[in-house]
Amino acid sequence: MTNSDAPERAAGPGPVTYAASGQPRLAWWLGGLGMGLANAVRHRLRGYRTPRPFTTDEVERSVDYVIGVADRWAEDGDLDFVGRRVLELGPGPDLGTGAILLARGAKSYAAADLFPLAADTNPAFYEALGHRLGQPVDLGRIGYHVTRFPGMPDVEGPFDLVVSNAALEHFDDVPATFARLAELVVPGGVMCHHIDGMIHMRGIRSRDPLNMLRYPGWLYRAMSFPGIPNRLRAHDFLTAARATGWTARIVPCLVAPAHYVDWARRGLAAPYSAYDPADLALLTFTLVATR
Repeated sequence: MTNSDAPERAAGPGPVTYAASGQPRLAWWLGGLGMGLANAVRHRLRGYRTPRPFTTDEVERSVDYVIGVADRWAEDGDLDFVGRRVLELGPGPDLGTGAILLARGAKSYAAADLFPLAADTNPAFYEALGHRLGQPVDLGRIGYHVTRFPGMPDVEGPFDLVVSNAALEHFDDVPATFARLAELVVPGGVMCHHIDGMIHMRGIRSRDPLNMLRYPGWLYRAMSFPGIPNRLRAHDFLTAARATGWTARIVPCLVAPAHYVDWARRGLAAPYSAYDPADLALLTFTLVATR
């Protein structure tokens, strides 16, 4: 978006300039490896704390962000939240999306996360969000579960709508998660997941967004930590949804140009080097599925 006053869109990648086709792929391979190993050490020691490149202390930016998340769900999924019983997976450092959906008519809202990231949100964030919504944020109406995936044993349905933003790319077992959601969602219910298929390392992300696909499985596991991206592509998510009883489609969001995909693909590890270039080009996308 070019309007600086507009809400920041969900999982916005920022400016993406893409590596030039003549640049050596080895440099990006080495850079990603070094940053990946450093990230693994940091997250293993400190835990997974930073799902966004900013905190809720940046109050207005955070408010813009969560409004953008809700707007994207409504747009990509063609959704009306009125009367819906909503479950969000992986809300991150705040529960602002829940407040927005309730203000837009949702009947109920609950969130489930692997980490207690929203346990100590800056109160000023909710105050500013309430001002933007024209009503105070009532956290008493918001359910919050820190739970285990894919089973979510303490989450009880039924739900009419399941949403997530830049969360599913971090899940270890997406097919089992979709199977569990099929149990929690009523017939005719919907799930709408915005997925960020780019590498999450700043500095590399904007130039070589497929960098994480360059490493064989054993080496990527050496860089692993709880919450590391699972490297699934759009077709993988679509296949998992359909195999677990969902009627699903992909809504493309950020699509890489052909010149970058052609350059990057020649340096990817198996099996990614054999993926359809059109699938690799989908850097961010939304999975919309009906039960």
